[in-house]
Amino acid sequence: MSAKPSNDASHSAVARLLDRAPDHGELQSATLHVAAREQDLRSLTRTLFVFRLGSEWLGLPAAVADEVIEPRPIHGLPHRREGVVRGLVNVRGQLTVCVALEALLQLQPGAVAERPGARRNLLSKRLVVLSVHDQRLAFESDEVHGSHRYDPAAVGNVPATVALSGAPFSTGVLSMDGGRSVGLLDVELMIGAINRRLG
Repeated sequence: MSAKPSNDASHSAVARLLDRAPDHGELQSATLHVAAREQDLRSLTRTLFVFRLGSEWLGLPAAVADEVIEPRPIHGLPHRREGVVRGLVNVRGQLTVCVALEALLQLQPGAVAERPGARRNLLSKRLVVLSVHDQRLAFESDEVHGSHRYDPAAVGNVPATVALSGAPFSTGVLSMDGGRSVGLLDVELMIGAINRRLG
């Protein structure tokens, strides 16, 4: 029967491994990896609030997304049965104009296809409340992804095949992890168009 190595022998082998100084190549590789990662993080200078309407994933500057809450009854306004303005919704005791953002963007209703094996950590059917220049507006989204940091240099032009290609509120498209394309919206143009319809 062979003798088992003593604890002292295995301890000294571990100690030698841990005490071994990394060679020049290992140090250089590790340094480049850390520097590249730090550079990647430094480039993520903007934050996007990502949500879905129909089959389209969209993004607004995260600073304008005031809160995301459960859907609640929307009270219609006289002479406004259809169009962009849906009515008023009670948000924490404050009556807030609720708009049909999909109508403003001229999007077709539809569900997004589930990717096989994708984890579902998204919120479905939520009321999103925006706050822009002391004005509060709400809209119903089909899903909410939440905040996403990104590099402005990674924003591309909107392809002609995308539903938002002709929309005056679309400023670009961003590819997120998992291959999802998000259309970026110009919140100032969007709010201006909504206000013209409210007037």
